[in-house]
Amino acid sequence: MTVIDHKDFMHGAALVAIADSEKFTALNRASVKYGHYVVNHDRHLFIKYNDGKGPGDYFFTFSGEDKKRIVSEPAPLVFAVLVCGNEVVTRIARDELSQLVPLATAASSTIKVAAHQGRQLRISGPKGQLPLISRGSFPARILA
Repeated sequence: MTVIDHKDFMHGAALVAIADSEKFTALNRASVKYGHYVVNHDRHLFIKYNDGKGPGDYFFTFSGEDKKRIVSEPAPLVFAVLVCGNEVVTRIARDELSQLVPLATAASSTIKVAAHQGRQLRISGPKGQLPLISRGSFPARILA
């Protein structure tokens, strides 16, 4: 009997949303790093999850190793996909992540996704805040 790991359920929330899109063509594991996938042969995803119970604030920590992998990925389309409990899934592009956390440092950095009921998502980090993001923008913001 195979036991299904909780993190597989959380990552599955993002992957099923992508696979259900008409613009989806392929999904592959991109490296030995758990949660690193390639979608449609050119979009690198690094999935993180916080299984807190929403609505509310969700925090995601990017270790020095996480940041190194994201920065060193040569593909132009690189995204951090954030699964906020059973509330919402969103994504931020690598250039957006660089507006939130210092990607060049080895120190861990944390970002916050404010997912309050009936409101757009507010994503912030130690370096700043992104413009508001629509709750329904995932996975279209990856597959566009």
